[in-house]
Amino acid sequence: MSQELNYTDYEIYLSFKKTKMRTSIIKAYSLSTFILLFMASFVPGGDQQKVKDYLHIPGPVEFNKIKYDLSWSSHPSATYYKQEYVPAGQTVEKFTKMIMIEAVTGDFVLQNLVKAKTAELDQRKSADAVTNYQVIENKATGEYLLDFVISAPGANNTTIVEWNAYRYRKLNEKSGKKGIMLFAYSRRAYGSATTKFLEELKKERTADINAIAAHSIPQVTL
Repeated sequence: MSQELNYTDYEIYLSFKKTKMRTSIIKAYSLSTFILLFMASFVPGGDQQKVKDYLHIPGPVEFNKIKYDLSWSSHPSATYYKQEYVPAGQTVEKFTKMIMIEAVTGDFVLQNLVKAKTAELDQRKSADAVTNYQVIENKATGEYLLDFVISAPGANNTTIVEWNAYRYRKLNEKSGKKGIMLFAYSRRAYGSATTKFLEELKKERTADINAIAAHSIPQVTL
């Protein structure tokens, strides 16, 4: 079994009922904090040929000159969609780079979603000294960009360190459905590689944030 990040995250689920989701060997990347979910029963993505493209995004997804293949997807409710992409040769169980795209239909306030996520990160700080974040608001577009770093125990007494950039925006859906989207970039290091990872992050973080902010988010069809 691959290393697991054991921490609680949140998922949008419009029925407003507590629901068990998969135990992501990576983690659950969420759009919202309306419902507190505990992760359970992850099933690896397996053969990429069999992964369903619920968002109908032509692949592979390219970011910073790297191509990412759809490797895992989920449509756990009528309104919520989630897809994960990794470069060739990597898996959602163990990766160094990942793109996540999520969409949810409905009437939501982006600022509330960001506040809920940062509240979760603030709570995490008591158990994870690495946890840190910043929020950037684009007043011209109404978008928010949250970047944060976390760590967690891995296998064989090692450590996993992960940096994420979450870009929250209104849903860009072909038929005009209302909702929100998350376009996110994740980088990860394991064990002895974490020290160099954090050193490089200091130099590369700003460029990655700018690249996420400027990236043309693909239109989805639901």
